[in-house]
Amino acid sequence: MASSNNFSSKIILIFLLISMLIMSGLIQPNSNLQKAVQPFSAVKTLTLPDSLEYNLADVTAPFGEADDVRGGEREVGRKNTPLYWHIPKAGGTSLRDFYRDEECYGFVWAASCPKEAQCLRMTELKLYENFPLVDTDSMEGLKHAKSLELVQSGFADIISATRAYDATDILFDPIHQGRMFAIFRHPVERAVSMFYYLQQATWESTYNPIYKDITIHDYARSSVTDDNWMVRSLVGKADNIGTPLTRQDLDVAIEIIRRKCVVGLMDDMEETIHRFNSYFSFRESGEQKNDKTKSPKCKEYITSGSNTNSHPPLEEGSETWKLLEQKNAADVILYREAEQIFKEQNSLIPH
Repeated sequence: MASSNNFSSKIILIFLLISMLIMSGLIQPNSNLQKAVQPFSAVKTLTLPDSLEYNLADVTAPFGEADDVRGGEREVGRKNTPLYWHIPKAGGTSLRDFYRDEECYGFVWAASCPKEAQCLRMTELKLYENFPLVDTDSMEGLKHAKSLELVQSGFADIISATRAYDATDILFDPIHQGRMFAIFRHPVERAVSMFYYLQQATWESTYNPIYKDITIHDYARSSVTDDNWMVRSLVGKADNIGTPLTRQDLDVAIEIIRRKCVVGLMDDMEETIHRFNSYFSFRESGEQKNDKTKSPKCKEYITSGSNTNSHPPLEEGSETWKLLEQKNAADVILYREAEQIFKEQNSLIPH
């Protein structure tokens, strides 16, 4: 009995010591575990620039009656248009083909100008294989699309843009808001994929022949690598490469994706597609209402992807990995926040 009492006394003493250390701040409880079980919250914690604050709907804001997206049907009176923030080499092309293909959803997807098309010369909105003849990836193209009232007309089911801030600022307004969604990928993995892709992508405007003669380590050490591309795109500094970002820039970027963006992860594409479909009430074209993610052709877009390129993996923690991580330190923080938001938004999206 005495031994049992001594054991109980020791347990109580240990518990009291741990409690005192936590209260003093010398040790912390498992904050990651606590954070993981928190319900999703879109409470405003930071005032965004006006165009982001008022031209993008909060993820928790209710949809209007005409906001459903159905393949082949443009809704008159739509107030919210899905805005896909296209992060390069993060599954965006696969997502575009999945939603644009007539055998899948048949959506009209506005993005960069189709090859050989003279988009900037268009005086009215026209379609080419479910692509509006506009260019929503360049500043000049965004301004031209604005003059054609791309958003206000409801001509496109989904608008895609790499320049998140600029697209929001130019195309949308407080009456015709954007609903942002995006697929995130670890910035280092994305940079590695971009390097190997640009070694052979002679058709891309960003192609540079020097990539063919350098290694991934040379690329990581050079000035042509990504420099926190995601944060810069979100805060309107896409063209200010090399200019240091501020803590305010990072805070604004985090606030945007927490409050204004439906987050997807390239590492979990099936769940990502499910959330996009559920959140936006995306409906496939035609009379059949089967789950298009189960169609062999449509499923291949998700499992195998489009515009992919095989390349050697980069070992996490290697010198090259660390170089790329350092150059994209703000993007790495943003990505970690996106991972957490992805978990929390599980409670927001119906299953």
